[in-house]
Amino acid sequence: MRLSTQLSTSLLVFLILVFAGSFIINVKLTREYVNEQLATHAQDTATSLGLSITPYLSEDNGIAVAETMVNAIFDRGFYQYITISDMEGNLLIERRNPNTIDTVPNWFTNIVEVTPPVEKTELNDGWTMAGELAVQSHPGLANETLWESVKQSAFMFFAAFVFAYIALLFIITTITKPLRIVVNKIEDIQNQKFSHINYKPFTKELSFITQAVNKLSSSVEVMFKELTQKAEQFRIQAFEDSLTGIQNRNAFTRHMNALLSKTATSDEGYVILIRLAQLNVINMTLGAQDGDKYVTGVAEELKNFSSSIQETSFLFRVSGADFVLVTEAMTKQECEAHLQVLNTTLSHYNPLKDGSKAVWIGAAQFNDQQSFSDIMENADSALMAATKQPNGWQFASELSHIHSNTAWKERLNQILEQQYADILTQPIMNVETNTPTYYEAFARFKDKDSGSAIPMSQLIPASERLNLIPKVDKLVVSLVLNKLAKDKRPVAINIANASLSSTAFRQWLLGLLNQNEALCTYLIFEIEDSALIHHKNDAVSFCKSLISLGCKITVEHFGNNLASLAGLRAIQPHFVKISGKLTKDIHSDKDSQLFVSSLLSIARGLSINIIAELVENEAESVALSKLDVSYQQGFYFAKPSLWQY
Repeated sequence: MRLSTQLSTSLLVFLILVFAGSFIINVKLTREYVNEQLATHAQDTATSLGLSITPYLSEDNGIAVAETMVNAIFDRGFYQYITISDMEGNLLIERRNPNTIDTVPNWFTNIVEVTPPVEKTELNDGWTMAGELAVQSHPGLANETLWESVKQSAFMFFAAFVFAYIALLFIITTITKPLRIVVNKIEDIQNQKFSHINYKPFTKELSFITQAVNKLSSSVEVMFKELTQKAEQFRIQAFEDSLTGIQNRNAFTRHMNALLSKTATSDEGYVILIRLAQLNVINMTLGAQDGDKYVTGVAEELKNFSSSIQETSFLFRVSGADFVLVTEAMTKQECEAHLQVLNTTLSHYNPLKDGSKAVWIGAAQFNDQQSFSDIMENADSALMAATKQPNGWQFASELSHIHSNTAWKERLNQILEQQYADILTQPIMNVETNTPTYYEAFARFKDKDSGSAIPMSQLIPASERLNLIPKVDKLVVSLVLNKLAKDKRPVAINIANASLSSTAFRQWLLGLLNQNEALCTYLIFEIEDSALIHHKNDAVSFCKSLISLGCKITVEHFGNNLASLAGLRAIQPHFVKISGKLTKDIHSDKDSQLFVSSLLSIARGLSINIIAELVENEAESVALSKLDVSYQQGFYFAKPSLWQY
């Protein structure tokens, strides 16, 4: 209900109560006064008339004279009735006035009920009683007086209500005008309009509201600009690789879908897949920082190469070790010439300095008649063939056999049939006590034919394409439990999103853990924070089931997806692992320090322990310790090592 309606209704009720009270009091007092006047009027009439007619009652025609005198008095006065009775009570003379005043409503007279008293006087000549005279004044005068009084009160009431209502509307308008202006300004703020209120209210109390809203508008404007900048940064990050500044896999997928659409202006070209041949070895032997330098160095060379060939070439980093160069409207001869230049440029870019190839390159032609998966399958087959070529590059069109998804499936099935993988562990250190809190387990799979380790940068994408991730995770979990039965230590196992979203996998894991309850207290399961967005319900219920069995939960890559906070509150994990993108060079990056500090406040508010991953040097470790990050993981403390048991 509007404020004006509430106040006017309250005012109306108040005035009605005042009117009712004044009406009752006024009627009561007026009625008493009128009754007194009517009694006096009747008494005076009875006395004077009695004295006048008494001498005539004893005469022969005295009754006629008395009746004439009564009529004269009755016609001049305002009487209900006048009667004269003899000593025996016989009625000698009677005049009555049954009529009421037409100006007074019957309902009013019924409510008021004015009853004038009857005044009587004895008629005698001084010696003997001649009879009795009775006089009653007419109540019409009283009713008319009361009715006029009520009408005057009603008019005054109505006039007072109208005047008070007008005054009330003015006061309400005066009060609510700045409030309406404030409300409109808040709506403007919601619509990203941040102008100030220039209106000055009459009252000082309302002035501070407009001042506060003006300050709010200014503050929100500043915050909106900051958020807009941050949103733009996040938008860029969504399609940009944070390490190299090159567009990422999301951008590549969007670009290829656009190229292969029917509306594309250029419908053919080459997809050149470039894989860093030594990244896995460098990360394992020299550390992640040297691996990052390797990645950024090659990325700079690829940027320069891309900008030098033509305007219609686009560079993407699609995974840790893989880059893609997309060229449009290029012939095979032109592409081959560019590949020779690129191969020569990158041939010596190898930190290991052991003469091995720095990159492998596979090229596949595309057109809008092919599917995206077919193009990538061709490029991947060309890349694998390039590993056996002296020059290090290969065209898919020159292959007699494309290493298709079927071939990858056969290769992965061989791995799964072996039921074996090397399990490596890396400690998560408590820097305050310099002791491991738990160990994270990693699986390293080997090719059955060559015996060499399959790079995870190849195995994981292939497993995802073929929906074999849950089977790979089952194998890893089984191997870790076998190790754990012989060497009890707190160990973390990574669960991929594809496995977490699989009902069959979740049921299998919970069944296996129920059979190995004694080992549950040693197990920590790490899930990605993106699972709390894309598979929230499954992730929450699954994690709660694991916790009920005595297992612990770690949410990794914390900070990459702020939208996962709702899921984080629902699960209440034991640990969150801050994304390595934020811990890298945190000692010299004030923005990362501020952002990490905010994330720490959120985690601590939920009573969750914080782990920093990919800590590569002392400076990063010290900076994190200053932020009270007690749990840290990275090459600075230890490299992944083989679990011997």
